[in-house]
Amino acid sequence: MLTGCATKQASSQTPATAVASAVAEQTVEVPDVVGLTLDKATDQLKDLGFKVEAKDVNDDKSIIVKKNWQVVSEDPAGKTKVAEGSTIKLGVKHLTDETATPTPTPTPTQAPVPFVAPVAPEVQAPSVVVAPVVPPAPPVVEAQPVPVAPVAPPVVEAPPVMAPPAPPAAVYYPNCAAVRAAGAAPIHISQPGYGKHLDRDGDGWGCDK
Repeated sequence: MLTGCATKQASSQTPATAVASAVAEQTVEVPDVVGLTLDKATDQLKDLGFKVEAKDVNDDKSIIVKKNWQVVSEDPAGKTKVAEGSTIKLGVKHLTDETATPTPTPTPTQAPVPFVAPVAPEVQAPSVVVAPVVPPAPPVVEAQPVPVAPVAPPVVEAPPVMAPPAPPAAVYYPNCAAVRAAGAAPIHISQPGYGKHLDRDGDGWGCDK
């Protein structure tokens, strides 16, 4: 009787142990894919049997080319064991976005860094620039005037007495074209052939324009 009870009790515990063992075998550790591009993170998660959902955490843009997106958050977080076939939600940002979205993973508390006062730099006195000594300019010596010998006035010889020239023949130019043809343009009022019909502006010069 004791043997039969022991056998029955052992057989009743075997299915529970089998179920627990089966559940333990179906859990998979989630890899840490934060920092990877979306295409590499997706391939790594799908190779382990996970489903992947990606969403833009900055502007909610549509994801087209996965290699242009970077994983910045992961839910469940990396190193967490979950059931095989679970959905891993990834927060991503475009590689052209300058502002990085902080990951939701907790960061360890860092010990406060003691404040060290900066050492004031040594201030050197500016060097004194000594201006070069300029020698005094030599005194200006005024030039003495050179005495000029008196010049004797030139001897003016009396001009020879000549007979008065014969009066020129009367010349008449009907217009400026005739004056220019004779080579007499411009013609002065003192020259033969001058006429008021040749000097329209009355300045004493005819055919000057």
